[in-house]
Amino acid sequence: MRTNTIRNELNKVYWRESSERHRYSVLVIDRLSESGLKEYRLSDDVQILSDRLVLGDAVIPFHRVVAILKDGEVVWRRNVSQKK
Repeated sequence: MRTNTIRNELNKVYWRESSERHRYSVLVIDRLSESGLKEYRLSDDVQILSDRLVLGDAVIPFHRVVAILKDGEVVWRRNVSQKK
């Protein structure tokens, strides 16, 4: 079992850091933005499902999450050399 998956890391933020959840955001691949990335702040209405993250109206598949940030600093980054 892989312990450093995006889902596990998001659950840590959701459950262990719940009082500071607003300090976290996720960096996501976004084909429509000029930079190719978009940042979403985590909020109290976040849902962490088995294969995706739901933030309000935004549904984000885990394979599009590039990094988790806390106050703008990277705390988790996808291993880009990792093969599926």
